[in-house]
This record gives sequence, structure tokens and C-alpha cells, in this order.
Amino acid sequence: MSMKQAVFQLNGEEYGLDIRNVNTVEKDVNIKKSSNLPTNVLGTINLRGNDIPVYSLRRKFGFEDKVQDEETRYLITAVQGIYIALEVDNVAGIIDLEDSDIFDVPPVIKDQDTSYIKSISNVGDRLILLLDSNFLLNNEEINTLQKKENK
Repeated sequence: MSMKQAVFQLNGEEYGLDIRNVNTVEKDVNIKKSSNLPTNVLGTINLRGNDIPVYSLRRKFGFEDKVQDEETRYLITAVQGIYIALEVDNVAGIIDLEDSDIFDVPPVIKDQDTSYIKSISNVGDRLILLLDSNFLLNNEEINTLQKKENK
């Protein structure tokens, strides 16, 4: 069985998100800063009439912030029912992965803080960390965003 992954880059490393979990990919967005947001949330964007939080995967993974440029993309996805825009350095494309390309996460990097890493793919000479969008935000971030959404 194969699965399609939207592959994107952060800090030179490649990550994949199941294409079924990506609603759209946006670019050139205007981020509105807001107070009382979790550290990893840069602000919100207005997308077709909805305010959507912009989530920095660079911050989540411990990389330095990067200025938005023409390569920056925003993957619109739902995390436990909340729509968010994941800010990534660029989108490399969509690839088909076969089961034989996908491996379990080694125990040394699997813990509560990395539960968002679903599996690892090795395609040719590319190592791609496959993410589970439902685990990208921690409970505190989800609670804060749900409160904001319900106002």
C-alpha cells in the first residue's frame, strides 16, 4: 500500500505530512501578531474569512526563526479539530511512499516530546521524518487555541 506525503523542509531537513491531512498550501500570507498566544504560534492569518493560527515548526523543533521569504509556505491542516497553518521553509513536493520505504522511529528518539514523529522514510538518499499532525501541538497549546477560537 502506498501513501502520499507532502514533503517540506525545515532547516535543511525533510519532513512529510500525509497529504490527506493537508487542506491547502498557502504562500505570501500576512501574519497578524496577537498577544496571549503560545510561544510557537506566530500570530494569525485570515484565510477565506477565518482567522487561523500560524504555527512555527522551526520553534517547535528548536531551530532559529527565519524571515519569511518567497520559499516560505503554510500548510493548512487540522490538529485535533483546530485549523492551523504550519509555517515551513519550503515545500519540496508530493511523493508516493511504499510500505517498504517506511520504518519505525528508533527508540532513542521516541518519547513524549517527539510523539509527533510517526515514522521515518528512506527514499533513495533522502531521509524524511513523517509527522502525525494530531500530535504536533501539546495540550497547553491546544487548550489556549481552543479558548481563542471560542471567543
